[in-house]
Amino acid sequence: MSIQPLGTVFGSIGIVYGLFIPVAIVAIFALFLIPSMLNPGARPSSVVQSIYCHLMIGAGVLLMTIAAIPTVSSVLAGISYSSATYLGLLVLFAAGGAIFLRHDGWARSLDSASNAVPSLIYIFTIKTIGVLTAVFSGLSIILTLMLGGAEEGWWVTPLTLLLYGFVLFISTKPDDSPVPDFIRKIKFRFPKQLQRAKFAKAKK
Repeated sequence: MSIQPLGTVFGSIGIVYGLFIPVAIVAIFALFLIPSMLNPGARPSSVVQSIYCHLMIGAGVLLMTIAAIPTVSSVLAGISYSSATYLGLLVLFAAGGAIFLRHDGWARSLDSASNAVPSLIYIFTIKTIGVLTAVFSGLSIILTLMLGGAEEGWWVTPLTLLLYGFVLFISTKPDDSPVPDFIRKIKFRFPKQLQRAKFAKAKK
C-alpha cells in the first residue's frame, strides 16, 4: 500500500484543519487587539507581541499540564510507568516550561499599557478554568461518595483534577496585571432608591 503525502495534506481532514487553525488564530488576535487598543498608550506592535506571548504561555501551560496530570495520577494510584514513559513526560514538561518562561519574560518586558488587556484576559481565563475544574471535580467526589457503587481507585482522577484546579486558581493573581485606564473610568450608576438609602446611612 503506497502512501500519498499530498492526499494527507489535501484530504478532507487536512483541509479542515489547514483552514480552521489560521482563521482561529487571526480571530483570537483580532478579539484581543480591539479591546487592547482602547487602553490609552497602547501601541499596536506591542499589543500584538503581548497577545502572541500570552498565547504561547497558554501553550506552555498546556504542555506542562499534559505531563503533570498523568504523573500525579500515577503517584496517587500507586502505579509505575516505564522509564521511557517518564522520560517522555519529562520532555513534555521541560518543553512546556521553556516555552512558558521564555514568553513570560518577553511579556513582562513590554509596556504596561499594551500588556494590560491580554494579561487580564489570560489571567482570568486560567482562573476560570481552575475554578470550574475544581468545582466539577469536587462535585464528582461528593456525588460518588453519596451515591456509592464506584469502582476501586475511582477517586484518583477527580482528586488529581481538584488539585490541578486549585493550583490554577491560587497561581493566578489579578494584582499581577494592571487594570486598564478605560476600565477604571467606567462608572456604575445605581438606582435612585439605592442612592437615597446610601446617603441616609451616611448621614446617620
